[in-house]
Amino acid sequence: MVNVVINGRTIGPGHPAYVIAEIGFNHGGDVQLGLDMIDGAAEAGVDAVKFQTFRANRLTLESWEHFQVIKHGELGLDDHVKLAERSRERRLDFFSTPFCSDSFRLLEEVGVPVYKIASMDVTYIPLIREVAATGKPILLSTGMATLAEIGYAVDAALNAGGDQLVLLHCISKYPPSADEANLRTMTQISEAFGLPVGYSDHVLGNTVALASIALGACVLEKHFTIGKDLPGPDHAISADITQMRALVESIRELESAFGSRCADTSRPDRSQAAVMRRGLYAARDLKAGDVIGTDDVLCVRPENSMKPTQLESVQGQPVAADIKAEAPLSIKSV
Repeated sequence: MVNVVINGRTIGPGHPAYVIAEIGFNHGGDVQLGLDMIDGAAEAGVDAVKFQTFRANRLTLESWEHFQVIKHGELGLDDHVKLAERSRERRLDFFSTPFCSDSFRLLEEVGVPVYKIASMDVTYIPLIREVAATGKPILLSTGMATLAEIGYAVDAALNAGGDQLVLLHCISKYPPSADEANLRTMTQISEAFGLPVGYSDHVLGNTVALASIALGACVLEKHFTIGKDLPGPDHAISADITQMRALVESIRELESAFGSRCADTSRPDRSQAAVMRRGLYAARDLKAGDVIGTDDVLCVRPENSMKPTQLESVQGQPVAADIKAEAPLSIKSV
């Protein structure tokens, strides 16, 4: 499996999860609010912030009922530059989802280390090809997509030179319930395409997001806000600073628990065997020549040179020398 590198950070199995605060257009077109959200995301301890870059009339019909909401979320080049600079100041990666060629070119001018392709655009092959031609990493969200549709998108990216791909499992409902998350789909798409996988989480709370890490997500994206009561469609389903910080801390604790394959090498509990395991001891005073019966041996703590696995082998053996009650049995004494 190919490891993807984002701004010098390796993304893939065996590496810490790359945690993204999805600000999207929660700023509502207010660049200062966007800057404040970057500050909040930094406080929460994420690795990156992601926005959405679009022109409303290139995304939806002007007659569509949500056109004005989307229109209010537009940001210009200068706005993006400010957001990118603030992100760098806060040691966060800044990137965005382009929704058209114009948006993509704007982001190229700003300079971003990675791109996100939205679930809605898995089938928008011209945009995928254009982004992939940069050779930059792409997080390809797979909400609503069949394996065949994902395959077309992956092939389009690879053929255009975009081999730095991460597939993000996603359920494109806002919010889905936990029983709709279907996290095992991550394994399915990773096996199908041989690519690292992540999870774009829309489920309320942190339980499902943490489960995705346990199941191997190397990227986790979650909607983020600094105020759930702010106007806009996504704030109520977004994590706030407290929730996002708790999520990041739990992810890092969870990752520390993964550890290594240590059964035969470096078990941290191996030293406990001396006090927690059993050894073989005389149950009574035994004289030289006595034949050890089933009631003559105690199998109790602490461990000694004769193990419980040797219990049957000492029974029926003559005692070589006198042994006091509760004295340890040994190879020399039986």
